[in-house]
Amino acid sequence: MKYLLSLLLSQFALTLASHDHMVTIQNNELSVTVAKHGAELQSIKHIKTDIEYLWQGDPEYWEKRSPNMFPVNVRFKDNRFSYKGKEYEMPRMGLAVNGAFEVHEQTGKKRDDAKLVLSLKSSKETLKYYPFPFELRVISQLKGLKLHQKYRVTNTGNETMPFALGGHPGFRAPFIKRRYRSDYQYTFSEKLHVRRNVISDSLIQDEQVDFLNKEDRLSLSDDRIPIGGMLLMDPEARVIGLALKRRNPYVTLDLRDFPNVNLWSPPGRPYLAIEPMVAHHDLAESPLAIEKKDYLIRLEPEETRAYTYTIMIDSKEGKRALGE
Repeated sequence: MKYLLSLLLSQFALTLASHDHMVTIQNNELSVTVAKHGAELQSIKHIKTDIEYLWQGDPEYWEKRSPNMFPVNVRFKDNRFSYKGKEYEMPRMGLAVNGAFEVHEQTGKKRDDAKLVLSLKSSKETLKYYPFPFELRVISQLKGLKLHQKYRVTNTGNETMPFALGGHPGFRAPFIKRRYRSDYQYTFSEKLHVRRNVISDSLIQDEQVDFLNKEDRLSLSDDRIPIGGMLLMDPEARVIGLALKRRNPYVTLDLRDFPNVNLWSPPGRPYLAIEPMVAHHDLAESPLAIEKKDYLIRLEPEETRAYTYTIMIDSKEGKRALGE
């Protein structure tokens, strides 16, 4: 009996600790949960239908849900760089993905514009990997059926700070109701006629291939979709969504301040990721010195830059696509 009680108490403590690491905001339409670890979105749920839109992570496919990438998008060549002649190892996805964010601000949970601000500041540990003092704030703010994801990057050091920044939200495309990948489509707000950069080993290769030919939809089963990402540089279509065939999208992402986007939907998997990017992946032939990585953004001492993308939910289409 004592053993059973002890086991139940320990399970309760673990559950409580887990909840302590999550923060939820909601309005009358959406409930959004964010982990303090990495400031990673954990859930975007429509309240009335109880339908989840965010990919929930699965080690068989992809264990993450919506990692934040800073100060690198995916990775640097050889996972390292140099600064002033000294070499540094840079973890894949950067420093934010495993950062211990703290709650900087939280408004009332059920306000229409409910907001959560999480903050990550540089430390002795981060300086071992990235020799630039910084503060990164990730702000999640609701407005009706929209979730605004805002980032504020501040250079708190005395030298010019090079960085890249990206979101990586995954969205559900489940194989339910006898539905397959061929039933889902990317949607684009403009017909696109583009070639795309080839991504291999998470690096941009010195090669482009034909991609879209005046198209505003692309099936997830299309042979043009590679295992790696599909990087679109400054696309004319600024709103990208996920829809069933011949239906309106049930979730869309407005790139807003993010110039580039990487689309990642490996064949055979029940999800896709829409990755808004400031800057982009590193180059396969990129120099080691971070000072010479010309595609990175430069932030002067005490300078702050802000970037926003917006996720929009269509609950009617979501019920049709995601309702069990």
